[in-house]
Amino acid sequence: MIMELEEFIEGLRNRADESHRAKLLNYGIPNEHALGVRMPDLRDYVKPFRGDAKLSLELFASDYHEAKLAAGLIFPAKDLSLDQADRFMEGFYSWDLVDQFCGSLFQKASFALELPFLWAPLPGEFQRRSGLVMILAISIHHKKMADKELLTYLPLVKEYMFDDRNFVKKANSWVLRTLGKRSPYLNEEIRNYIAANWQSPDGKFETWAANDAWKELNDPKILERIEKQAARRRKS
Repeated sequence: MIMELEEFIEGLRNRADESHRAKLLNYGIPNEHALGVRMPDLRDYVKPFRGDAKLSLELFASDYHEAKLAAGLIFPAKDLSLDQADRFMEGFYSWDLVDQFCGSLFQKASFALELPFLWAPLPGEFQRRSGLVMILAISIHHKKMADKELLTYLPLVKEYMFDDRNFVKKANSWVLRTLGKRSPYLNEEIRNYIAANWQSPDGKFETWAANDAWKELNDPKILERIEKQAARRRKS
């Protein structure tokens, strides 16, 4: 389905909700250039346009926040080059752009496994977050990847654990929690890694992210859920 940029933007405006736009600030999302379209509505709207690389690039170059989000939902992963992925990533200015692109587009790329190593060392808050969020996107979506292979990303978390910028430290916690909930094996490995690197002799943790992840990965309800999931996998 071919659509001009302005026609697409008009469709976004028709789905906008000013009250939602105002709430974006509460979620830490800049709303100066937002229309106020909720993600479920955006996902539904873009369905006919998936695979349209030209429209995707035009949307990302536009001023509208939701248009940039739509670009990540529309761009065809099979056509994504590392250079284009870098250009998208360099334009990120909010956590939701990072998370949506990593989960919807970048994790499907043929070079997805390289991205944490390429992006986590970058100095920008949202560029570093992109590298870290790619780790958990890989963990979630690359279900056939061996648990042990995911441990190769832990040095990246360790390297930037003391970056106390809000959206980096939250990404570090999210990565550790996501890996640690993938399997009983990874739960034990991640808890041991946290204790060895960021827990002091008195039991306290050196960073907020380590403490946050530790609490969730030791929660009895979480541990029970992980064991049940592992049991179901063994039966299937």
